[in-house]
Formats: sequence, C-alpha cells, structure tokens
Amino acid sequence: MFEATTQNRRDRRTQTLFRVLFGAMTVLLIIPVLIILGTLIVKGGPIVSINFLFTNPTHGMTAGGIFPALLGTVWLVSVALLASVPLGVAAAIYLSEYAGDNWLTRIINLAIINLAGVPSIVHALFGVGAFVLFFEFGTSILAASLTLAIMTLPVVIVSTLQSLQSVPHAFREACWNMGATRWQTIRKVVLPNAISGILTGIILEVSAPPARPPRSCSPVRCSSPPFCPRACSTRPWPWPCICSWSPPRSRTSRRPCPSVSPWS
Repeated sequence: MFEATTQNRRDRRTQTLFRVLFGAMTVLLIIPVLIILGTLIVKGGPIVSINFLFTNPTHGMTAGGIFPALLGTVWLVSVALLASVPLGVAAAIYLSEYAGDNWLTRIINLAIINLAGVPSIVHALFGVGAFVLFFEFGTSILAASLTLAIMTLPVVIVSTLQSLQSVPHAFREACWNMGATRWQTIRKVVLPNAISGILTGIILEVSAPPARPPRSCSPVRCSSPPFCPRACSTRPWPWPCICSWSPPRSRTSRRPCPSVSPWS
C-alpha cells in the first residue's frame, strides 16, 4: 500500500489552493453578468409584450413599440450575410486551394488584414460615397447592409481560410489519388471537414455588429434610413417606418423626412 509523501501532500495543497482561487475568479466574473441579467429581467420584463414588439414608435419615438428596429435589424443582417458570406468563402477557397505563394497572394492577405483594422467611420464614408451616391441606392437598407458586409468580410475570410488550412493535406492527396479533380476534392472532402470553422465565422459576422454598437453605428447611421413616422401609415409590410431618401446632393439640398435628419 502506497502512502502519500510530503511532496504529494504539498502538491495536493497547492492544487486545492489554485482550484479555490480559480473558482473564486469564476464566481466574481459571473456575478456581474447575473446582476445585469436580473436587472434587465426585473425592470424590462414587464414592459416586453406582443404590442411592444410589433407596433411602431409614437410621440417622437418616446412611446410605442420597437417593430421598425427589429425589422431593420433582420433586413440588415440578412442582406449583409447574402452579400459577404459567398464572397468571403470564395475568396478563402481561392487563397487556400488555388493561389500560390507569390506577390499577388501576399498583397491580398495584406489587404484583408488592413481591411479588418479600418475604423468604422471610414467604412461609413465609403458606404456613403459608393452605395448611397455613386450607385444611387440612396440611404437605404441595401446601402447599409452592403457597408456592413464590407466591414465584416475579413472575419468570414480569415475564419474560413483558417478552417480550410486546418484540414490535413493527406485528405487532399488521398482524394487526388482516387482521380478526383481539385474542385471535387474541395466540395466533397475539404469543405465538409471545415464547415464548423466556416459556420463560426458566419456566427461572428452576425454577432459582431450587435455586440459592438460603437463599431457598427457609423455605417448604419450614415447609409441607412431612420424612423419616419409619416411613412408608417402609407407603406405596406414589410416596409413600415422605413424611409428611403434620394441621394443627398449637398448639405443644404436634400429631401429627408421632416422630423429626422440622417446627418444630425
């Protein structure tokens, strides 16, 4: 029968100490979250109702519901996903499976890294110049969604690229030895094994704008239409309370709704 030595007892005490220490740190991190959630549930729970969720704001957005905000968020995220996910996945497949290690590939990778570090106000100005003015989309859901798609495109590309590169090269060689083409190998072997990382990037793209309001506020503020009370009674679903402006020619010659200005 083995007996614990002095070193074993010392290691056990050290292990217990660190277990208690990390447990206390975990509890200290969870307590503020529980307090915030409890406050939201206690103070905000009685207000949330079907009427609150599916009615339009009234009295200058100081009363009523939040239906335009919910609807606008769904449209923004949906169109941004449709614009960025196919392009991001295709770019990652090209960089991982087709592009060689040359100067063009290095420039593309550098551009992706730089795009991820561009401030959101720069994305907003680009969205106004490109989508609102040049393509004449006006301040619309489409312009804001495309701006958000460009802002979140590096997330999709990088996560997809890392997922594709994590698939062992032996899988590709085995598929090639069976006579499969490069695209068949990508479609049948590489993508199924990398789908979890691709979905992670998509989830990060969806959660990035809501989770970081200061970062996503500028593109949405500059290129999307705000709430317009006058349009609520004239536009059918799913367009209630969503105005569309003509592209503003100048700060003094624009046609916004009389109650809200997109530049204020």
